[in-house]
Amino acid sequence: MKPSIYGKNILIEYCRLGDFVHLKSFSTYGFKSFADKIELSFGSGITAIVGPNGSGKSNISDAIRWVLGEQSAKYLRGSKMEDVIFSGSGKRRPLGVAEVTLVFDNSDHRLSLDFDEVSITRRVFRSGDSEYSINKKNCRLKDILDLLADTGLGRGSMSIIGQNKIDEILNSRPEERRALFEEAAGIAKFRMRKKEAMRRLDDTAANLTRINDIKAEVEGQVEPLRLAAEQTRKFNLLDKELRACKLTQFVHKIENIENIRQKLNTQDAELENKVLERATAVSTQEAECSALQMELDKLSEAYNRIQDDIKEKETALEKLRGQEAVLAERVRQSEKSGLRLEEQGKKLQEQIAALDTQLKTMVVDYDRLEAQQAAAQLLVSRLTGEQAEKETRISEAEAAMEDMKTAAFDNMRTMVNLRNEIRGLEQEQEQRMRKRDALKKSIAEAETAGEELQTRYRNMNDEQSNVENSLELIKRDGRELSAKAAEETEALNKVLSQHKDCQNRITALESRLNLLQNMQKSYEGFGYGIKTVLQSQEPWRSDVIGVAAELIEVQPEYVVAIETALGGAAQNLVMGSSEAAKKAISYLKQRQAGRATFLPLDTIKYYERRSEEEALAKLPGIRGFAADLIGYDIKLAPIFKFLLGRVLVADNMDAALAAAKKSSFRTRVVTLAGDVVNAGGSLTGGSRQQKEAGFLSRGKEIDEQEQKAGVLRRELLGYQELLEEHEGTLKVYNNKLVELRQDLQQKEIRKAELGVALERLSAEQRQAAERLELLLDDRNQVSQEYMAARQQLTDLRPQLTALEAEDAQGKQLLDDLQKQTAADHSALASIRNRLQDARVELESTAARTTMMAERMQQLDADMGRMQQELAANEDEQKHLLDVITASKTSTEQLAASSTALLAELQTVVGGKDEFGAKRIAITEKQAVAGERLDSLKKELTVAETRRNQAAMEMVRQNSDYDHALEQLATEYRITLDEARASGDLLDESDAALRRRELRLEREIETLGPVNPAAIEQYEAVSERYEFLQRQYSDLSEAKANLEAVISEINSGMAKRFKEAFGKINEYFSDCYVRLFGGGTAALKLTDPNDVLGSGIDIEVQPPGKKLQSLFLLSGGERALTVIALLFALLSYQPSPFCILDEIDAALDEANVDRFAKFLAAYAESTQFIVITHRKGTMEAAHVLHGVTMEESGVSKLLSVKLSEKE
Repeated sequence: MKPSIYGKNILIEYCRLGDFVHLKSFSTYGFKSFADKIELSFGSGITAIVGPNGSGKSNISDAIRWVLGEQSAKYLRGSKMEDVIFSGSGKRRPLGVAEVTLVFDNSDHRLSLDFDEVSITRRVFRSGDSEYSINKKNCRLKDILDLLADTGLGRGSMSIIGQNKIDEILNSRPEERRALFEEAAGIAKFRMRKKEAMRRLDDTAANLTRINDIKAEVEGQVEPLRLAAEQTRKFNLLDKELRACKLTQFVHKIENIENIRQKLNTQDAELENKVLERATAVSTQEAECSALQMELDKLSEAYNRIQDDIKEKETALEKLRGQEAVLAERVRQSEKSGLRLEEQGKKLQEQIAALDTQLKTMVVDYDRLEAQQAAAQLLVSRLTGEQAEKETRISEAEAAMEDMKTAAFDNMRTMVNLRNEIRGLEQEQEQRMRKRDALKKSIAEAETAGEELQTRYRNMNDEQSNVENSLELIKRDGRELSAKAAEETEALNKVLSQHKDCQNRITALESRLNLLQNMQKSYEGFGYGIKTVLQSQEPWRSDVIGVAAELIEVQPEYVVAIETALGGAAQNLVMGSSEAAKKAISYLKQRQAGRATFLPLDTIKYYERRSEEEALAKLPGIRGFAADLIGYDIKLAPIFKFLLGRVLVADNMDAALAAAKKSSFRTRVVTLAGDVVNAGGSLTGGSRQQKEAGFLSRGKEIDEQEQKAGVLRRELLGYQELLEEHEGTLKVYNNKLVELRQDLQQKEIRKAELGVALERLSAEQRQAAERLELLLDDRNQVSQEYMAARQQLTDLRPQLTALEAEDAQGKQLLDDLQKQTAADHSALASIRNRLQDARVELESTAARTTMMAERMQQLDADMGRMQQELAANEDEQKHLLDVITASKTSTEQLAASSTALLAELQTVVGGKDEFGAKRIAITEKQAVAGERLDSLKKELTVAETRRNQAAMEMVRQNSDYDHALEQLATEYRITLDEARASGDLLDESDAALRRRELRLEREIETLGPVNPAAIEQYEAVSERYEFLQRQYSDLSEAKANLEAVISEINSGMAKRFKEAFGKINEYFSDCYVRLFGGGTAALKLTDPNDVLGSGIDIEVQPPGKKLQSLFLLSGGERALTVIALLFALLSYQPSPFCILDEIDAALDEANVDRFAKFLAAYAESTQFIVITHRKGTMEAAHVLHGVTMEESGVSKLLSVKLSEKE
């Protein structure tokens, strides 16, 4: 097929597909550079948006992308979403909100709303809050995305194509490029469904694994718990007997403790008397010992004082002897130091004489050097004066020259500035004349615009008043309707609450009923052996007639009595023959499945009642024999007469006891409440906690629950009728309210629009007035500036002439001064050379003089220091002589003091021996008294020990007694009196009780570890296992369904993608040929075997070139190739409209013309909005909208509708 014909077919198909919703208008306020509200109307064909760079053209594309749900600020050329709000300019403040609205023509109802026109609005505020609305009703972003889905305007659609889309396709890898084709093929939503299904499949598989693990774990618990429950029952019986045995021993123990306490009380009084006697004797003896100790203490104090006096005098004597030794050593050291100082004085005198001779020689040399230095100094001073004089003259001359140069430069700069100023003033005068003419024209236009704005403001104000009046009327009607609706809603809620409560009760009843029915079907509460027989598939199973409890019919009032009468026999299996019963027993043994009781019809025998037994049924309060109060199959009569034929049913225990006594307690009697008088006279009774435990009780409860459910269903039907009545009334009110709200919303929207329009008009009026005022001020200012500039020119021209004359005179004076300065510089150089030689001589002489002066000062200082040392030496010698004399005198005085102190010490030591004799006598008396006291204390200690031991024993017995009572209360929850009165105590000796206790403990130990909660746990685990089994089945079925759904999605995706890829490839080939004027192009799958995962390559061959990769083409060829691909995608998945944002920027003029013709052909069936700079594209457009930026940072619109081409 030829390309041109094929291309025509594409357009025909595209025309057919493109007949759907299109963009009718666009409006925005505060979005990016559009500070004022603008509105664009779009018709069919091509609409071009043009304008210089930076004017805000692409902001229109961004606004449409934004209102369609774009959430990435990066694609809107911003860093955060608030960046889309107008940020202010030099003359305008930033706005707080941005708003964009798109209006679609929905006359064919392609959008799923019952409106011919659909508007979508999005707002964003500085706070970051966003609002979305459809037809001015608030909604969610998801609602907008759902509305646009499958319309060609969803995410990834071809509705907006910009240069970034061109670059994205050019630079993307084949795998990334695939996303475009999937979106066009419409399988993106299938991928989402598949992803969700895969997630659910993973969750289901995880749950299945978890349930299976739990089920396996629970399954392993069922049989062990059944065995544990049987073990627990045995344990409970043994434990009860053991408790009675221990309790009896405990009571015996408490009684023994009471006997011991009585004996201890008597013994304690005797011991207390002995302790008092011994304590009195100890106190008397301690008083005697204390008196002797006091006398001994007085002697010790006197003796201690003598000892202290002796120590004091001995210390003083030692001190005097030490001082004598110190003084002797001081005399010896002072004499030795005197000899050393005498030798040192002689050496100092010799050194002082040598230094004096050296100093006299140096004085003569110093005088000679001083004379030479004075002559050199005189020469330097004279030459320095001459140099300074010359330098001053030169400096003055150079300063004068510099001043002249500066003055000349300033003068010249002033002249240049004057010339420039005069020239600038002349040019400004010309500009002011032109500006004054333009201002005159602008003022006239501003006055006209202000009058038009005033007229529009008045008209809108009147309309706003009318809208406000209408709003008040609508609100009043709305309040009345809302009150009625609220009353009706309250009534409806009340009925709903009653309906829900009734429904909940029905649900609870049905749940209970189902549970009971399931328990009946599964023989809940029956033994393991019974269930095994009933579930078996053996041949003898047909001879199993049933369980005794299910083969009878019992009136509700007799259920408890009959169930009690049957007892365990309710679970007995009725068999057709004894042979079948034998086989069933063998079956249970083989399977180790427990035990069961069988009632074969051919072996059970019943003996008729005697006349005296029949008479018992006629006694007061007796209902009859149990076998006569039930219904059963006549062939089963032997069975139930055997079980219940001799059991009487009585109204109460009194009647039962009377009947039993009448029969001499040979007949068993059961009351309606379930109490029993057994044959032999024992009684059984009490409360029944679990009604559902019995088969017959459950049957009775099932009947009761079914009756209650019937009553509740009738009650629910009545509530349902009331609900329908209230809902009908409420629906009428709500419909009226919806109409009022819609009307109210439209009025409020119109009011808001008018408010915004009035504010905008008011702002425009203020701006117009300000602009007029500014224009008038500008005109006055221009006139004033013109007159001031003319006067300034008149003043400046004479100044310029005077400056030029002054500049010529200054140049001549500067030339003369430069010649004189050159001569002074030569003379100054000669003076400087001579001055340098004189300074060298002066510095050399000064250095030698300074060195000699320093040496003389050093010698003088050394001689003075030595003279000071000599004088100090002589003073030290005198001091040493004084020290020696004083030390000898002190030594003589110390010798006399030491002799007197030694005599006093001998006297004191003599009195010390007398005190020692007295002290020995008292100590001997004290030892005798101490031995007597120790003997008495030992006797007291023995008595106290015996008393304390008795008291400790009493405390221990009291503690044991209290502990025993507490233990009795804690462990057995009974007091001692209650234990004695309970009747549970055994009449046996402690030895017999101990033997029984050991036997019971051995039996309990034989049972092994016992789980007290095993019975309840077994029931709970069995129920849980059944629940888990049901859950496992449900999840397995769900997993299979999900796998089937995923397989179906995969096959559907593959089929749709293959079909779409083939079509798009054909469209791409044709579009390429039409855009390039020849060549070939094709799309290739990188992995044809993996349709759902393969990337997509683009292979092209421009006219006259070889087949090559996309990356080897020129920039224009690459852009045109991508344009062909985009239009191929657009052909397969048409969009209601398409925005092309400068995609022709890289094309040359020839390719722009081809692109324009191509665009014009497609525009017959779709709506294009093209943002462009290219002339050829503009020429193809039907409407041009110009975007300008007259005010910095604020975009404006100018629209032109082009005439139809011939």
